[in-house]
Amino acid sequence: MASPGVVCTTVTPTSSAGSDQVVAGGGEAARRPVAPAVMEERKRKRKESNRLSAQRSRARKQQQLDELAGQVAALRARNGALGLAAREAARRCAA
Repeated sequence: MASPGVVCTTVTPTSSAGSDQVVAGGGEAARRPVAPAVMEERKRKRKESNRLSAQRSRARKQQQLDELAGQVAALRARNGALGLAAREAARRCAA
């Protein structure tokens, strides 16, 4: 239970699309409907932001893949050189 002199206000949206805006004024919460054009603009901006974020994510993933491919090539070359050195050492030991 609230203490005397304390005003508690609970605001719940009427839809999951966010079609209402909460406006505080004078200690009370009021609703102001958001115009469909504003909602469409928000949706467009969100889609554009998500598209750019996905594009950056794909670029990062491709860069990581390229770096790993370079590491694989370097490790294979090193492995080949070490194998050759091991075979040469084994040949010298046998001789």
